[in-house]
Amino acid sequence: MTELAVVLLCTAGLYMALLEDRFRLWATVACYGGAYLLSLAVGWAVRALLGPTWAVAAGALVLFGASLFLSRNGLLDKLYLAILALSNTLYLEAFLPLLLGTLPFSTAGAFAAVASLAATLLLTALMGLCLYRPFRHFSGRGPSAFLAGMCLLQLAACGVSNGRVDFLFRAHIPAERLLAATLLYLAVLFAFRSVYQAGRYSQRVAEEAARSTMLEMESGDFHDTLAAVKEVRAARKAGEYALDTVRVMLQDGSDTLIPRYIASFKENGARLPILATYSENPYLSAVIAVKAAFAAQNSIHFESNALVGETPLSTAELCVIANELLTRACEDAAAYQGERRVRFTVFPGENALTMEAVYSADLPEQEKFSWRGKSFSQLMEWLFEDSPEREETLQGLDNTREIVERYSGQLSVSGAAGETILRLALRF
Repeated sequence: MTELAVVLLCTAGLYMALLEDRFRLWATVACYGGAYLLSLAVGWAVRALLGPTWAVAAGALVLFGASLFLSRNGLLDKLYLAILALSNTLYLEAFLPLLLGTLPFSTAGAFAAVASLAATLLLTALMGLCLYRPFRHFSGRGPSAFLAGMCLLQLAACGVSNGRVDFLFRAHIPAERLLAATLLYLAVLFAFRSVYQAGRYSQRVAEEAARSTMLEMESGDFHDTLAAVKEVRAARKAGEYALDTVRVMLQDGSDTLIPRYIASFKENGARLPILATYSENPYLSAVIAVKAAFAAQNSIHFESNALVGETPLSTAELCVIANELLTRACEDAAAYQGERRVRFTVFPGENALTMEAVYSADLPEQEKFSWRGKSFSQLMEWLFEDSPEREETLQGLDNTREIVERYSGQLSVSGAAGETILRLALRF
């Protein structure tokens, strides 16, 4: 009875860990807990009539029925886990006697029972870890020929482990049965992981294509930005020319205030951020000029020193990175209560490029993970996926992160009280 309880508990754990639940954490745990108790009662009744193997199958079917209402995944996903629970039980029944028989001491009694329970927990944990990412990655898909094939392959492992195909083996039947069942398990895991990696590769290819399209669109935007800056400069020069003409026309007059006014007008015009040159790359300079103008409008002291040099980064990628870094820096600095500063630097190195934005702002406080209002799936993501706190600190830098990952670089956010540093380092 203890072995049946552990097997069904592991099965319930697989259903909760691998499937996308519909309800919040404690509701899911309570419902699966109730389903587990019901499966245990059904399994105990079936065990008395048909034996332990059928007891496991009956209990797994109860949990399968509960998953139809508690999980979002497709029918085949849920059915596969029920078959997997039965397959694990039959596999261990074939594996453990051979393992215990090779030990140089007596394994009867309590030792065998403990070993059986430990093996059940370890095998379930191993299968859960191997199948977690494939099940998560394809959780939104409907029925597929691949998953149907995996169900059939897992059923074949059940048949081999249970001795239904012993007629295929001529000698050393237990050892050959165990070898065949192990090979089937390895084939299942290999197939799941291969399809998962193929799906990830296809996703990366699609993301690369989307990124290329995004860069083409951004290139047009930056071209328009450069054109707008050039128009501002041209209008400014036209105004200066007109004022110079007025000065020449009036230089013989008695009013000496007009030339002084014109000189002052020119001096003030030279200080306009939108007219300054910030980089040898005109497109990058135009992006920085727009952000410098935004900083001036929000009473932010803006400094920039952007020397790019030779780099394999395209102009569009440079502009995207600078645009996102400066947008984040200027917007955070504009909301800062106190002296506002933004300092942007770009400096090349040997096969490297570093960008840094230092600005007046406090780092966002990282909220501690709370179980309240979360689902079991979100708990599993918190355990196995990237830290959500890091995602929050890099908010607004999605395209920059993609470019940094493409060049195997580093993007970090750090700082102290009243100052934040966005730092990007690329190596080529």
